[in-house]
Amino acid sequence: MRIGIETMVQVILLGIACIFLVQIVGSNLYILQARSCFQKLVDQIEYSRNDEEVLEQCKEEALEQGYRLESRFLEEKEGKSCILLSLYYDLKVPAMISSEKSGETKEKLEGVIQGYAR
Repeated sequence: MRIGIETMVQVILLGIACIFLVQIVGSNLYILQARSCFQKLVDQIEYSRNDEEVLEQCKEEALEQGYRLESRFLEEKEGKSCILLSLYYDLKVPAMISSEKSGETKEKLEGVIQGYAR
């Protein structure tokens, strides 16, 4: 009887560990998609030589994909402009116990990817 209970506990713990592992892998895939989108937008802005119109189009494209792109122009050195770009994305983290009574089991975190377009 004791061996049966130990086996059941081990199976339950293994199942919980697998659920968390799947959630972590899913979160990492979402972050990789955000990084890919960010790099694509940076490339578009750089190829346009930091054109304001292309920058606005990239902000709209980021919004369509569920991200928020912010830009800040930095000092021009040697006739070259530089833009600090920040891509914000919502990352959903699984929570086994919800603090809210509504039954929602996911907590939102905001991630950011920053880089320069030169």
